[in-house]
Amino acid sequence: AMANGGIIGPVNTISAGKCKVTTTTGTGSTTITTQPGTTLANYLVVAGGGGGGTDGGGGGGAGGYQEFLSQPVIGNTPYAIVVGGGGAAMTSGSVSSFNCVPSTGGGKGGNCGTAAAVGGSGGGASMNGPFNCGAAGTACQGYAGGNAPACSGGGGGGASAVGAVGTGTPGPTSGGTGGAGSATSISGCATTYAGGGGGYGLGCGGAGGGGKGGTYPGPSGVATAGTVNTGGGGGGGAGSAPKCGGAGGSGTIIVKELNKASGVWSMDTVY
Repeated sequence: AMANGGIIGPVNTISAGKCKVTTTTGTGSTTITTQPGTTLANYLVVAGGGGGGTDGGGGGGAGGYQEFLSQPVIGNTPYAIVVGGGGAAMTSGSVSSFNCVPSTGGGKGGNCGTAAAVGGSGGGASMNGPFNCGAAGTACQGYAGGNAPACSGGGGGGASAVGAVGTGTPGPTSGGTGGAGSATSISGCATTYAGGGGGYGLGCGGAGGGGKGGTYPGPSGVATAGTVNTGGGGGGGAGSAPKCGGAGGSGTIIVKELNKASGVWSMDTVY
């Protein structure tokens, strides 16, 4: 002890996580290693969006969206992750996962003679053929795609809303708007992920990622792709290239390591 009552002892270094944010956008498998001392993390898992349908196509469904808060993790440990790619036209998106927790790829939009696919969010239906019902989404990940009347495609489902039904004849016709995505500030900046693609409207391709459906009369049958690294669905297209459906946007994984536990935690762990 010192004369002024102070205490002499070892200096201990706090080794809890420092609110580090790691964003992974490259598709495929890799690992994220947590900092020494990290005990809790928030993480966002967004799968690849579905491609839009062709030939009066429905919008692609958004990739599955899941955000987990204050989840236990182990410091200085590698965690396996997979970032799913977006689907090409008439193709569903791929799964993303963090530590074996998967989000389902977005369902493809329907096209003439082919039904829309179930996915994280479901694909919108095509205006042509017998399959005019949008596909279902996955519980807690996304919503269903929109149905399709004559002359327009349904919007793909999004993370927070169903895809809209297109408007049919008598005109003017327009494709259904893609279902809205979900916003999060996990990376420190508010960003919206996993919007559904817009359905084809007679004369105009749909927009990707929560975009509006095509309208008639429109400038072109070319559809818009979903935005990369957001899991957005591709817009529905008119016909063969270059007027086929838009590709879905790739997914992403974001991990935010928290600087302390919520509630009571072990002093031996933190100090």
